[in-house]
Amino acid sequence: MINAITASWLRVDVDIVTPAQLASRSKDGVKVLIDPDGLFDALPDVSANREPNPKRIRWQAQEFMRILGLLPLAIGRQEYFNSVTGLFLLRNLIVELMIEETNAPHRGGALHLNRLITTEQKAALAALPPLVAERDALIEAYLAHAALYLPRARQRAARLGIDWPEAFEAATWAHLRDALGLEAPRSGG
Repeated sequence: MINAITASWLRVDVDIVTPAQLASRSKDGVKVLIDPDGLFDALPDVSANREPNPKRIRWQAQEFMRILGLLPLAIGRQEYFNSVTGLFLLRNLIVELMIEETNAPHRGGALHLNRLITTEQKAALAALPPLVAERDALIEAYLAHAALYLPRARQRAARLGIDWPEAFEAATWAHLRDALGLEAPRSGG
């Protein structure tokens, strides 16, 4: 991937791929600039829906809980700015989950989120508390992120027949209860 920006802010992204890498794409997802072997013509017209990756979905849930479980450590050390970084990671996991929920065939770059998620998902993201480096605001925000992510991720895992990491979730909430007196949120996105 080559990214360039001209002096007048014309942005250019060029993805140079091998024939094998191109074979996994479709005509509706690429604009070919150079194709001396005519590989573009052999591509399907439209992308097939992606199949969910059970290992990735399980990893995302476990990663969310791992970051959530680090909150007492960060609060205890008064690492409030690092806690904002943790919230950013949680928010990214929520966005990844939402994109997976829509099964968008062409993800595009970082600046394509609006076309990948639904109006409801956008409203849920907008309702999350801002990322503020203060103790009480951080705790509130971590709980709000958990309330949005965990029920959605659990439902998606159930729909796909993926085992939910129950023991890890229970251990995470027990840890948060013992360290900070926090309880699992009752509702969410």
